[in-house]
Amino acid sequence: MQPQDSTLSPAQQIGQQLRTAREAQGLSLLDVVDRLKLSPRQLEAIEAGQFDRLPGVTFVRGFVRNYARFLELDSDGLMALLDAQFPPVKVEPAPVVAAVAEQRPARSGKNWLWLLPLLAAGGVIGWLQFAKQTTSSSEPQALQLEVQGASVPVVESSLPAAEQKAEASAMQAVAPVVASAPAVAAPVVAANPAPTASAPVAAAGEKSVRLTTRQESWVEVSDAHGKKVIFGLLPAGSDKQATGVPPFKLTIGNAAQVDLAYDGAAVDLKSKIRGTTAKFELN
Repeated sequence: MQPQDSTLSPAQQIGQQLRTAREAQGLSLLDVVDRLKLSPRQLEAIEAGQFDRLPGVTFVRGFVRNYARFLELDSDGLMALLDAQFPPVKVEPAPVVAAVAEQRPARSGKNWLWLLPLLAAGGVIGWLQFAKQTTSSSEPQALQLEVQGASVPVVESSLPAAEQKAEASAMQAVAPVVASAPAVAAPVVAANPAPTASAPVAAAGEKSVRLTTRQESWVEVSDAHGKKVIFGLLPAGSDKQATGVPPFKLTIGNAAQVDLAYDGAAVDLKSKIRGTTAKFELN
């Protein structure tokens, strides 16, 4: 087993080992999909070390163990790395707390007398509130201010007469400033036009491959240099086109629901399908 990059997380180290072992055996992701009955998205997440895209820690452990057994790897080392990524949770027993019954002396019938000061204080507070409301009701109900020839009502106040006059003078001084303030218009932001996508242009010696899916399909298309020009899970209704230098190596999952055009000419996939996958070359 090759040494691992110490800068990688345990999850990324697990994915790197699984991907390296799969590629060394000449297997594609579709081969693993057919055997382990996992989705391409789940296998991609495992090999990328992105375990947060999987259902949960319990499922991650099962996926990694089954993947390692399928590739005939030592699963113990991978599970040790998985424990470093997700440390097992130790459940400690709840401490037993002894219940101590507090012995309290029985209250005598005279213990209710301590409530009397509270009741007296409540009566005094209520009387003060009533006296305040009575005093407030005898004061003027509203004041009228003259601001630039307009009559402005002032909310009923319980302040003394001197403080009410001071408040009215302050409002007369502020009103002209507020009235003369200019209105601020909201800025208008011009919308940027969305860029339009253009189809890839084939250079000299290159040819085009076009895939149209009626249902979801996993696709891998590599050119003569080993460059993956199309790779990944294509949802239903996709129309994917790429160019490259032939010959092309193609692996198409759910191939019965995919239409292929090579340099503008339709290619019949029926004779190339084995099970649900088609693996072939285009020169």
